[in-house]
Amino acid sequence: MPTPSFCKFRRRLLRAAALSTMSLAAGGRAFAQAWPVRPVRFILGVAPGSVPDIATRQIAERLAPLLGQPVIVENRPSAGGIVALEALKASAPDGYTLSFVHSGNMSVAPSLFPRLPYDTAKDFEPVGIFWRGIQLLVAHPSLKATTLGDVVALAKAKPGQLRYSSPGNGTPTHLGMEQLKFVAGIDIQHIPYKGPAAHLAVLSGEVDLLLEGVEPLLQHLRAGRLRPLALGGSRRLSVLPDVPTFDELGVSGIGSTWLGVVAPLGTPPPVIARLNRDLASAIGSPEIRAIFEPSGRLITPGSPEEMAATIRDEIPRWREIVLRAQIKPD
Repeated sequence: MPTPSFCKFRRRLLRAAALSTMSLAAGGRAFAQAWPVRPVRFILGVAPGSVPDIATRQIAERLAPLLGQPVIVENRPSAGGIVALEALKASAPDGYTLSFVHSGNMSVAPSLFPRLPYDTAKDFEPVGIFWRGIQLLVAHPSLKATTLGDVVALAKAKPGQLRYSSPGNGTPTHLGMEQLKFVAGIDIQHIPYKGPAAHLAVLSGEVDLLLEGVEPLLQHLRAGRLRPLALGGSRRLSVLPDVPTFDELGVSGIGSTWLGVVAPLGTPPPVIARLNRDLASAIGSPEIRAIFEPSGRLITPGSPEEMAATIRDEIPRWREIVLRAQIKPD
């Protein structure tokens, strides 16, 4: 049985711990109220002029007034965004250095690059997933398939004879099609190209299929040079109201990538909460919606906790796809 002196000592310890916790919380609130007092920087693992770079700069322009500080975009392109995220990991956890990331950086890269200099699920503070890029499966008009069901039936009747193009190994196009093959139980041959040549291949009929972001395909759909089959995401797009989603067609979870923000591990929770709120406001602005939604980008702001759970859940799923398809990045 504890002695009176021991009980008194324990009460002092508990009181000291409570005071320390209150002090830390107060300090965090004070820091958040003062933050930011200088420019905020986004390190991007993509090249200037790329779609993610342009989108980030559009958002930064609307985020700056909400923060009351300039928002700077710094490009450090590399395969898998590794250079940018390694720099982010080494940055001070003070909310002044952040990165826009996509599902490939956080959920797929651990399987494509087994020796990453960081753990995507443990070495960063998620701020939130803010929008999703919708992919569209299209076919050359000469293919005797007008629906996804037709494609599946053809692929099962002629294993390995249908062909799809991609901008390279390990790209979202490649990964999404291999996921479709796995889920639907079909065999379609992958033909990797370099960048835009993947579009030319399906436009010319050199290959049968392509899974790509909506925006670069719209002009070809309107001209009748490509046939739309199925969309990623959970709902139809206003720009393609007659095209069903993979989910509707019973092949769920295909054709959607997400984009969000991460900060260095240890960034104060009040700062993370402020960033989440202000980024949601900036991305949800009428100006950004007018740019994003017609191009197939769905604005879907979420919490830091939801982003962390998404990364944890997706890593093993993508590992299975990468291992089954034996995908090696270019």
